[in-house]
Amino acid sequence: MNRLIAAVFVASLVPLTVFASPKLTITGQVTDPIGAAVQNAWVLVHWDPSGSSVGLTDNVGIKEDIVVVTDTDGHYSVDVPAGFYDVFVSAMAFTPTATKVRVKENHTTTFAAKLKPDALVTKELGDEIKGGGKIR
Repeated sequence: MNRLIAAVFVASLVPLTVFASPKLTITGQVTDPIGAAVQNAWVLVHWDPSGSSVGLTDNVGIKEDIVVVTDTDGHYSVDVPAGFYDVFVSAMAFTPTATKVRVKENHTTTFAAKLKPDALVTKELGDEIKGGGKIR
């Protein structure tokens, strides 16, 4: 019994960060078809657990989705553990886009999204969008 108590005590001295997954980064820029930055675009990152069920040990992932908003230059950055992720990007007046990315240790993961103006919005608002009108 004393050995068990001693083992639990020693184990409690080991920092939890030893067991934590390292945070890696998914980064990118969201632009329109002519390369202009799209600010305030929503970027949703969703972990895809497939691979974990077949023994892939570096598909750690996270259970909660992460949502960030692009800055004035259209850039975003999300810290996540290694794994497969679906990255969804949307912004007002644009058609959303998505892709799957693989985040690995010692690799930079980048997804640069190029959003196209949404046909329905363009049809309905026409010149308001083309002429730099009310939608931004």
